[in-house]
Amino acid sequence: MSAGSLYCPKCATPVAHGIPACPSCGVPFVQQVAAQPVYQEQQVYQQQPVYQQQPSAHLSEANTKKIAAGLCAILLGGLGIHKFILGYNTAGWVYVGILIGGILLTCLTVGIIPIVVLTGPIMGIISLIEGIMYLTKTDEEFYYTYIANRREWF
Repeated sequence: MSAGSLYCPKCATPVAHGIPACPSCGVPFVQQVAAQPVYQEQQVYQQQPVYQQQPSAHLSEANTKKIAAGLCAILLGGLGIHKFILGYNTAGWVYVGILIGGILLTCLTVGIIPIVVLTGPIMGIISLIEGIMYLTKTDEEFYYTYIANRREWF
């Protein structure tokens, strides 16, 4: 039927103008003063997206890991502990490797090229940014980004 179609108020069956009762369910239409049947026009609603809710255990785990990883990233960032807390062992070992590599290169060059002076602050700044990102996300965002989808970097 067209956009101006009429529908039964009980069963929503399309009906033609002028009939006294619904042909499907038999509900009589209320007569107006002008002896015209009253029809209800069907309202069209847009379907809203359905979001699946996670059990609270996942969100409490996300909150615990978010706080621990965020604080470790801000306070102990260059060590990569926050990556191990989130279960990103490869990324954690990258942090440790860069730290140890910077120390070894500095020792081997007898301090001529202080690599630790470069690698320490760079990894610290990256960790500071990650820690702030962890702590500013909601528990759901943190869960989906870092636990469910396993996004290791930024």
